Amino acid sequence: MKKNINMKIAIPVMAAVLILLIVLRATGLMEFNSGVKLGFAGNSTFHKYNGTYLKITGHLSHDLRPSKDSDSIHCEITTKSGDLHVKIVQKDDDKVLCDKLITGNETFDLKAEGKVRVSLETEGHEGSYKFTY
Repeated sequence: MKKNINMKIAIPVMAAVLILLIVLRATGLMEFNSGVKLGFAGNSTFHKYNGTYLKITGHLSHDLRPSKDSDSIHCEITTKSGDLHVKIVQKDDDKVLCDKLITGNETFDLKAEGKVRVSLETEGHEGSYKFTY
């Protein structure tokens, strides 16, 4: 009898957790990334996304929102080894603002409107990234 009661409770709880994770992901409040981060130190907020590391491999992404009166994203990439593919897309119209493979040190600014998604992909990049909006 106890086993049936536990299952009757467990299934709705698991469903509620799954729905919560889907809502958090859809709103950008929770990011799901895949890969390995070695020696990683970073910070993610609504207006900033940065990290310094010995090596990252895989896919990382984060949504940024503009701070007051901001119409551009400032990007800084430092490369000690490897390369980093950076893709930045406006969320409201899927307009690609940046889609490039970075093999060295780069600093640039991009005009943007509204929420954007910053996606990073690498097979082994050592260095750092910083995106502020």
